[in-house]
Amino acid sequence: MDVKLSTRELEVLTEIRTGKTNKGIANSLNICEGTVKLHANSIYRKLGVKNRVQAVNYFFKTMNQEMNTA
Repeated sequence: MDVKLSTRELEVLTEIRTGKTNKGIANSLNICEGTVKLHANSIYRKLGVKNRVQAVNYFFKTMNQEMNTA
């Protein structure tokens, strides 16, 4: 993945992939729901996507490309 996400952003993206709501992610990571929203928006900006579905699709597309080139 060429995009550099912080450790916390990767944790949030991992939780997004499971289909959790922002509130569910906040509870899992022991952070405020507003903080989840900030991390999610940062993820979207860094990946160049508009929403969580696109972010997850980007993640899986990138992972497939990395596994196929390894």
